[in-house]
Amino acid sequence: MPPELSPHLPAYALFACVVVVLLWEALWPRRVEKAGLARRWTNNFSLTVVGQFTANSCAAMTPVAAAWLAQHYEPGLISRMTPGLLPAFLLTLLVIEGIGYATHILFHKVPWLWRIHAVHHNDVEIDVTTTYRHHPFEIVILYAITVPAIILLSPPVLAMLLYQTLKTVLQVVAHSNIYIPEAINRWLQYFMVTPDFHRLHHCSEEKFTNSNYGAVVPWFDQVFGTASRRPFAEQETMEIGLEYARDPLDSRIDQMLLLPFRRGENWRNSTAS
Repeated sequence: MPPELSPHLPAYALFACVVVVLLWEALWPRRVEKAGLARRWTNNFSLTVVGQFTANSCAAMTPVAAAWLAQHYEPGLISRMTPGLLPAFLLTLLVIEGIGYATHILFHKVPWLWRIHAVHHNDVEIDVTTTYRHHPFEIVILYAITVPAIILLSPPVLAMLLYQTLKTVLQVVAHSNIYIPEAINRWLQYFMVTPDFHRLHHCSEEKFTNSNYGAVVPWFDQVFGTASRRPFAEQETMEIGLEYARDPLDSRIDQMLLLPFRRGENWRNSTAS
């Protein structure tokens, strides 16, 4: 790895992006958030901390480490092709995003996976704090799927590091409550998952919840027909979250951690087919 690129680049990028997005949200918000912002942030950040000290503490650098091991001890597909950095980066992006897209659909369609993923969706607003509002079980499952794929793919370490950095930044942006002019947003949606594109995935209407699954790029949604659109102005007033479980108690840190184990009609898998 070039000495000028630190393996902690994704973490540095995350910190810088969060600072910029927080300022952007404060100065030019897309939506006016309702009362209870302090309570939401407290619970969202608390779940983020739990994730960091459990699954994320081991998983954050796992893809880069897996790529390094595979490249040095068991060359995989990309290593055998020996492409340049840009082709290797693009292939890594496409393959891992494709796996992520398919996995995201499974989290919506398989009932027990939905109960885990619903923690991310039952936030009644969406902003930068929603980015890492994931149950620890979801993080473990995601890496259990992606790490073997990375080892098989065996991308160059630098290509994997650049992908991780890009994904870290764009995931924060996608979940942010920032205003982007309509014309710019329309153009950006061809190349990246914009806040408006992903916010629709968090809409309480089921047809929108089951759409726009992409994390970094919208290409798989566009190819497989799962992309959805809504008039630009409606983004400001549409209901976020789930049609059920809108009580503030449902978003309390202990209730979010217990959600996969809860029984009852309120936590039915309404988005699963």
